Amino acid sequence: MDLQYKDQAFYHAEEFESIYNYSDHYKVRNNPTVWKYMNLEKFESLLKNKAHFFAKPNAFIDPLEGSYSFWDIQQYPGIELPLVSTRDYMKKIQEFSAISCWHMNDYESAGMWDLYLSGKDGVAIKTDYESLINSITDLRYKIFSAKLQYVDFHHEMTSKNIYDTLFYKRKSFSHESELRLMIIPSRIDVDLLENIFLNKPLSISKWDGEIDKLEEQSYNFSHGKGNLVSCDLQTLIKAIYVSPNSSEGVVDKVKEIAIQYGISLNKVIQSDLYKDFIY
Repeated sequence: MDLQYKDQAFYHAEEFESIYNYSDHYKVRNNPTVWKYMNLEKFESLLKNKAHFFAKPNAFIDPLEGSYSFWDIQQYPGIELPLVSTRDYMKKIQEFSAISCWHMNDYESAGMWDLYLSGKDGVAIKTDYESLINSITDLRYKIFSAKLQYVDFHHEMTSKNIYDTLFYKRKSFSHESELRLMIIPSRIDVDLLENIFLNKPLSISKWDGEIDKLEEQSYNFSHGKGNLVSCDLQTLIKAIYVSPNSSEGVVDKVKEIAIQYGISLNKVIQSDLYKDFIY
């Protein structure tokens, strides 16, 4: 992130948090089942680091990710108006955010296995929305979460807030049924921190100083492509599905990794998606 834009990013983040706190758009109801499909390297990284990887928006394939829609631009053809920003400026501000993508589905998805692994070995972490949110232990960030809105970019609006646009995608991607989590440096969960401080105990006079330290630390991303956000694996992982085309040897390898990091073998399941049940 370019720290020359720190003040501007702070302003847009503050505006986004206000939108987030008061909009039904972001409410995730009925505690949906969610999945994370990943290769074995990313799986072992999750367990080893005890951390979710949040990717910067510039890592996404869709070139219109985090942009205004065509409809938005047509409403403001001058684009220099205060209500809208240039795409280059938006990208610089969005560099101050990072995102974790999850798939909402009651069942494992053949499409997601193909999309994320293309027939190669890997796993799918199964959990639910509340467990996912509660698993995050990193105090540097407030977690913003929502189901993505899939819209027609030619005839529907996204949002004027630069961070809010990251919760919209084109209808062509609706098969992903995505639940998105986002972090933004400077956005701290103050209510959570105050509850923690009460139980430490920590003198009230020191609360602001501790919050300021965490806010400053929130700008320290793990590396250029994103950030590791610490989590509790036991809270997060309900089941680990090994990809349906993987061999018994790969299943054994996943079990070895699970044991190494304290995950019960009962949670490791070989996907039977392509098993023939007809006799």
